[in-house]
Amino acid sequence: MSNVVLGRRLTLAAAIAVFLVIVASAYLRHAQAGLGCADWPSCYGAVGNAPAAAGAFVARLVHRLAASTALILIALIPFLALRRQNGFDVERRLAWLARAIALALAGLGLATPGARVPAVARGNLVGGVAMFATLAVLAARLSTKPASGCRRLARVALIVAALHVLSGGMIGAQFALTACPASLACPGADFGTLAATLDPLRPLDIADGRVRTVAGAAGLVLLHRGLAVAVLVLALAAAWSTRADRTLAATLAAAAVLGTVTGAVATLAQPSLAATLAHNALAAILVAALAAAAFLRRVPALRPPDSRTG
Repeated sequence: MSNVVLGRRLTLAAAIAVFLVIVASAYLRHAQAGLGCADWPSCYGAVGNAPAAAGAFVARLVHRLAASTALILIALIPFLALRRQNGFDVERRLAWLARAIALALAGLGLATPGARVPAVARGNLVGGVAMFATLAVLAARLSTKPASGCRRLARVALIVAALHVLSGGMIGAQFALTACPASLACPGADFGTLAATLDPLRPLDIADGRVRTVAGAAGLVLLHRGLAVAVLVLALAAAWSTRADRTLAATLAAAAVLGTVTGAVATLAQPSLAATLAHNALAAILVAALAAAAFLRRVPALRPPDSRTG
């Protein structure tokens, strides 16, 4: 087995572990906030004495095991697979970047329990998706498939998708899911007060054991929905551009369409914890696929000769 093949397999295994971390983290974040609770919406946003969510123990166990596994695998990639590979300087940097993000998330995890500013929750979300996307790019660049499609289009779509994830993370961090009714319309949205919802260091407003919805939350929800439409259009265009790579194109198209559908279901069927989790997972997959399409090698990563086997 060549070192490049070993590196790709380690990277794919690490990406799967990180994806499990993202899903488990999303479950803990939304379930503990009260999404899907029996007496919705009065139970939403309760802090301090909120009952433990069903399945929280399993989710925490999966989160810790997957995070530990990902950290070990990411640490092995530059040493076992890419240390002596000429022409793979970018790939080595990507491996070290993934490791740096993993260590930063481990440090941020110490500040997560009891945090009262959106920056902590958003940092966990952004860090997890960024690490997943970094590993997706690394795996794609270690592939022997030729690059295809318009990388510039994929990069524009990636930026918009990242903004979409950021706005969704702020909705969760600000406990703003109830700012709009369970419909696609959002009457009363005021973009003039939107800045208050975008401040990651603004402490949560807690009264009587519950987080009060911040002014401008409806505008944030409407912004998130507008970005969702833009992401759908751009991702489908990127999928068409990369259609020579059927796997990547299908992943882009499926994640874009299903992500939009699950987002609509989560909006229309409040409270829908399952649809929200699926929407979060598909958003992470879409960002990772767009990152892979945006930063593929123009020249295929040929397997260098290696006399060692494993």
